[in-house]
Amino acid sequence: MKRTPLRSKTPLRASKLPSKAVKGKKRPITTATLKKKLDAIFSIYIRTSHSVNGICSCYTCDKVLPIKKIQNGHFIPRQYLATRWHHDNCRPQCVGCNIYGNGKMLDFQDNLIKEIGLRAVDKMKTSRHESWKLDRHWYEEKIAFYNQEVDNLEK
Repeated sequence: MKRTPLRSKTPLRASKLPSKAVKGKKRPITTATLKKKLDAIFSIYIRTSHSVNGICSCYTCDKVLPIKKIQNGHFIPRQYLATRWHHDNCRPQCVGCNIYGNGKMLDFQDNLIKEIGLRAVDKMKTSRHESWKLDRHWYEEKIAFYNQEVDNLEK
């Protein structure tokens, strides 16, 4: 037995109709989409800048993997916008450490202190609480910047 959809007795109002794009005009890209694009290019930048000939080692367990099989791990979680795209906060990590090991924060912190020093790590920890309101222009600038940086690294 085939069911037919229920039909409303009243027609849809214009405000409830799905909006259609006007020919020749594009909808503006949302800031959420720009944030995803920035995350993607920044991840490529981090992995490329810490690689040699397309090979990276995990920052917390020293596992050696190709650049496409390693992830961009964050010491301070990504939810904090003030440090989300901070170069010192991010290092390449294998899936085991980044996802299944929840970033291995203690190992990450120990390695960061050895690399950049306790003062810089503490400064980054306190700066995570800064409130940032990012607009479309900021995202577009950063995307362009990191695209250029990745191009420079790949040459």
